[in-house]
Amino acid sequence: MKIRLLPPLCLLAVLAGCAVPEPPPAPEPVHSASTYEQAALLAGTMEFLHQNYVDADRAGYEKLLTAALRGMMRELDPYSGYEPPAVYETNEIARTGEHTGIGVELVKPGENSPLVVTMTVPDSPAAKAGLVPGDRIVRIDDKLVEPLPLEECAKLLRGAAGSSVRLEVVPDGGDDSRNIAVRREKVVVSSAPVEAAHLIGGDIGYLRINSFNSHTPSETAAVLEKLRKEGMTRGLVIDLRNNPGGLVSGASETASLLLPEGAELFSARHRNTPEAQVVKAAAGAEKLLDLPIVILINPFTASAAELFSGAMQDHRRATLVGMKSFGKGTLLQVVPLANGGALRYAAGYYRTPKGQVIEGRGLRPDIPVELGLPQIWRLNAQLAKHPGIVRPGGKDVVRDTQLEAALSLFPDRSDAEKSEQDGK
Repeated sequence: MKIRLLPPLCLLAVLAGCAVPEPPPAPEPVHSASTYEQAALLAGTMEFLHQNYVDADRAGYEKLLTAALRGMMRELDPYSGYEPPAVYETNEIARTGEHTGIGVELVKPGENSPLVVTMTVPDSPAAKAGLVPGDRIVRIDDKLVEPLPLEECAKLLRGAAGSSVRLEVVPDGGDDSRNIAVRREKVVVSSAPVEAAHLIGGDIGYLRINSFNSHTPSETAAVLEKLRKEGMTRGLVIDLRNNPGGLVSGASETASLLLPEGAELFSARHRNTPEAQVVKAAAGAEKLLDLPIVILINPFTASAAELFSGAMQDHRRATLVGMKSFGKGTLLQVVPLANGGALRYAAGYYRTPKGQVIEGRGLRPDIPVELGLPQIWRLNAQLAKHPGIVRPGGKDVVRDTQLEAALSLFPDRSDAEKSEQDGK
């Protein structure tokens, strides 16, 4: 079984060290007479529809089984689901940080809602087409998005490299839609882009992590080494705003770079296991343990990003600044099926080292700095071009008051440094 902590209703246009333990083996199923009766009812219903439904193409066995499995999983919770073979294969590739698509991260805030853009990958087809955070996608090709599950939207956006997808887009705060055609390409998502990392004020490092995948630990280690060589001596800001999560292993191994060996990262509680499983920081050749750290979070910081932040906060290794996080602490297991697809189901809940419950509650920042939703979208779009700058030069820019508050926690800021932070 593979453990995934997936983003909250989120599509990712997307392990050295700490291993996430496998869950305890499932007990052998005991099939009661009731189990067989219910299975017979399902099989009989499928056969009836296959033989009698007016549109034979829509009542094939595979389509009926897919619909039944999707409906079954959807009734359980917002995060569980059935991944048909093609979707499962594509998702496994995407979870490594590589995929063929348009290069965008999206959330579906509700069951019957449009897709909302939270980030576009720099130089991706989505960015080139003019999509920006806050845009709402209401139609993909000829299909309305609102009634579709997230996985179906994901399938519609993917396709062969070189093919195009038509999108109907409504800007944030607007009513008029526009139609654009986006050409799909292979997109490699750098979760901790080196080009976004730099020094602020000459000796404070800035690191932005967009999501957690299998490449994140090595990418983060490389960025930390770069910042050290450039003169990072006063502290580090880690920007996790709008980070939807991703692989638990990616988050835990990244945290292992910043916490001493053996420090508890999180615990997982399963239904059939009385004692919680505890994940601890692993040994590493290079650890950053001597500098103060500030982590930026907001309402779209979720899942694995919350596990990372919670561990750092509980060990007093970092100060959290910003807004309360999303509140997604469900342990999801992905179980491959005989047909090549997979079930994604909630198998337990995560807690932080001090026992904080993340699910439905989120993490509260040590230093709250509130922003309105329009400000969040504008700031996120700005961060794609000007990461780690309080107020970039140019028109229609937003002052990053959350970053400003984070920097104020480091001592001895001079007027010259403030000028540099403002991009002057």
